[in-house]
Formats: sequence, structure tokens, C-alpha cells
Amino acid sequence: MAVAKKFKLGFLGPRGTFSEEAVGKYPAALEAEPVAYPTISEVIMAVAEGQVEEGIIPTENSLEGAVNISLDMLVHQVDLQIKDEVVLPVHLNLLVRPGVKLEDVETIYSHPQPLAQCRGFINSKLPKAAIRSTSSTTEAAYLVSQAQENWAAIGTKNASQLYGLELLIQDIQDSDDNYTRFLVLAQQDHLPTGQDKTSIAFAMSKDRPGGLHSIMGEFALRNINLTRIESRPSRNLLGEYIFFLDFEGHREDETVKEALRKVEEKTTFFKTLGSYPRYLY
Repeated sequence: MAVAKKFKLGFLGPRGTFSEEAVGKYPAALEAEPVAYPTISEVIMAVAEGQVEEGIIPTENSLEGAVNISLDMLVHQVDLQIKDEVVLPVHLNLLVRPGVKLEDVETIYSHPQPLAQCRGFINSKLPKAAIRSTSSTTEAAYLVSQAQENWAAIGTKNASQLYGLELLIQDIQDSDDNYTRFLVLAQQDHLPTGQDKTSIAFAMSKDRPGGLHSIMGEFALRNINLTRIESRPSRNLLGEYIFFLDFEGHREDETVKEALRKVEEKTTFFKTLGSYPRYLY
């Protein structure tokens, strides 16, 4: 019997990152060959250029908000669709070489997002430690494992096992309700399932008073539940913004189609980013 060919799924590597954990929570990944890339932008471009069929990227964290590079590239640089989403509970740990004590730590390494998510712990327990950013939590763990200095990394349990580090203190994030949302990108979005979500991006004229209220009203009029709104600078003029909106329903639903048609009429820029199964917590 012929073995079905696996599709390639890009993620932010190397092994041991939260992105790799998100791959493990994506049901379709059972049929995938994971491919690690060193940056989020390279994951996105790998999908856009056909190196991989799908890519999974972090897009927002419940403590620190949006991952800006993900939003900006979806609007300005690629024409990809969101096919699915994964929500991952984030547990952050202080990793050290065996024998290093908390009071010995001189420098802390990690990705900027985990560093921000542990700001309270760092200020309280290691206020004199230097902070160094890395491209991933796994890179931080690798650097600490190779160093002779008293360094520490903030990262995953998997990273500690990969690089022979000790879990000095577990769950150091500033809140137990710490989640990161990942999006699965592809050339096409998902077929309707009955429990879907749609993402769009749009911009409005600054000269139209009440423009955002008017757009929100199109969804309220049709009883469509909004789940997220975010804004980013348009990268054209100061004071101009791109709005990102998520709401329940699929773009093929008749009520959603009608709402999107009305919204597009009221905007100077409009882009549907995809419809996909709604992640159920």
C-alpha cells in the first residue's frame, strides 16, 4: 500500500520552542513534516513562496498583546489565508546549567515576548541581572548551555531537556492565565464547519467621523459576535491605522457575506484574511 505523502508545515524553530508545542496541538500536523525556520518572517515567506504548504506563527499573547510582525506581514507583504488557529497555554521556566543558583544569575536570555511576560518575576527576583534578547526561547537555552558564565534562559521544559539544563524555577510568568494564539497560514482558508471564525483587515478615511462605530454597527445589526479588534499603524502616514477584526462565522455564511460587503463599501482598504474553525477552549 502506498504511503500518503506528508505536507510540509513551517514553524519558528529550532526544536523546543513554543511554536513546536503549537505544532503538536494542531490536529492536521499528524500528517505533516515539520520544517523549522529561524524567524517568524521566514515562516511566512516560506508559505508564500511554496517551500511549505502551511506555516504556524504566533499572533498574540494574553499578557503582551499582538505579535506585530505577524500582523504587518499578513497585510503588507503576502497574500495568504488563515486556515486554522491554535491556542497554547504558556508555562515559562528559568533554566540554568546544573549547579547555578538563583543568586548567581548575572544575565537572562530569551525571546522578547517571554521576557516581557516575566517582567514581574525578573524585577522581583533578579533586579540586577542583565537582559538579552534572542530570536527564540530555544536559542536562549542553547546559549546558556554553552556558556561558562552564570547565565539563565527563560523557556520551555522541552528546551531544558534538549540542552541538559536544570529547571531552577517553574511557572515564572506574571499570570497563570498566559496563552498564546497561533495562526496556521496557507494559500487557501478552511471550508465551513459550523463553528468558524473570520479575520479581516481594513482602513478608513480619517475625515469620516464615527467611521469605526459605523462599521461595528454592520456586525451588531446582524447579531455577529466580534471576538477581537486590534489596530496597527498603516505605515503610510502618522495617524493612519489598519484595523484587524475577528468575528464568529464563515465568510460563506449569507449574513457574514452581507456584512463584509457593507464594510468594504465604507473602507479605503479592505482584506479578508481567512475563515477557519474556531478554537474551542
